[in-house]
Amino acid sequence: MLEDRDIRLEYVNRNYNFPELRDGTIITNEDHFTKNLLLNLGFEKFHTVEDASVEKACEISKYVKGDGIIGFGGGKALDVAKKVSCDLMKDLILVPTAPSHDGLTSRNSSLYHKGKKKTIRTKYAKRLIIPLHLWKTSGNLKKAGICDLIANFIALQDISLAERNGKRFSELYKKLSHDAANKILKLNDEKTLSEALIISSIAMEEGSQYCSGSEHEVEKLFEKNGFLYLHGQLAGTGVLISAKVYSAYSKKLPKLRFDSETLFEKIKKKMKEKKVYEFALQPLVDKNFRPEILKKVGEIRPERFNLWNVIDSRKVDWKKIIDDVLKD
Repeated sequence: MLEDRDIRLEYVNRNYNFPELRDGTIITNEDHFTKNLLLNLGFEKFHTVEDASVEKACEISKYVKGDGIIGFGGGKALDVAKKVSCDLMKDLILVPTAPSHDGLTSRNSSLYHKGKKKTIRTKYAKRLIIPLHLWKTSGNLKKAGICDLIANFIALQDISLAERNGKRFSELYKKLSHDAANKILKLNDEKTLSEALIISSIAMEEGSQYCSGSEHEVEKLFEKNGFLYLHGQLAGTGVLISAKVYSAYSKKLPKLRFDSETLFEKIKKKMKEKKVYEFALQPLVDKNFRPEILKKVGEIRPERFNLWNVIDSRKVDWKKIIDDVLKD
C-alpha cells in the first residue's frame, strides 16, 4: 500500500542522528521533549507549533528554506508540516516521535481555520521515519494511539447505521479500518502498532469517516469545552460513551455490523485487555466534567451521518449513561 502511494517507510533505533533532516525546514511541537531532542541531535533552527492551524502553516511558509519540509514530533507538528509542504509543493518527511494517533501517514490534516477545526486535504509524506526507541518509552502516548485505533469499531458501526439510511461507502476502506482495529488487539510490539496506525491512516484516504465517527464527536466536544487530554485518550472516552448509547438504545436501532446490545461490554473487554480502559475513563471522573455537556454532541458534526443523527443527544439521560459507564 505504501509503495502504491510512493511512501518510503523506515524504522530507526537509538543513536540515529536523522541525517535526512539536515537540509530541510523542520516543524516540531512547542514542548521541551521534542525541542531538546532536536537540540541534542545538533539541530539549532526549527519552527515550533503550539496550536495546529492554517494560519500557523501560512506563517511558517514565509520562512521556509531548503528542499523539503520535515514534521518532527506529535500530531500538531505533523499536520502543520503536511499543510506547508502541500502549499509550497515541497517533499515531505514525517518523523512521529510517539504512536499517539492514527493520522501519521494520512494525507489529511486536522487544522483550525478562523477558530474552527477542519479536516483539510494535504499530501502524503515521501518518507515516514519511525523511531522505535522513542515509541518504546512513550507511555500514555502509546495508550492514546491504541484508543484511537479501537475507535474504528465505533466508526464502522456508524457507517453501518448510515448505510441503513441509504449512504454508500467503500468496501476497501471499511476493510482497512477493520483490519487496523483487529491488528491492534493482537499487538505485541511497536512495529505491529505502527502497521495498525498506517493501515488506519490509509483507510482515511478519501475521508476520515472510516476511522472517525460519533466517538470522535465526543472527543471534539470535550476539546471544545477545554478538557486538556490527549486526542486519542478522548477518542477512547468517546468510544465508551458511543458504545454505551448503542447498547442502551439497541432495541430502537436496526441490525448493524456489530451487535449493538453487547457492543459496550465487548469493547470494554477489549480495552481492558489492552490496558487502556482506566485511561479512557479518566476524563469522565475529571472534577470539571458534567454529563449534561453531552447534550450538544449532536451539534458538532451534523453533516456526517452517524449515531447522533438517529439518537437525539438533547434527549438522552446523560447522567444515567455516564453512571452506567462508570459503574465498575
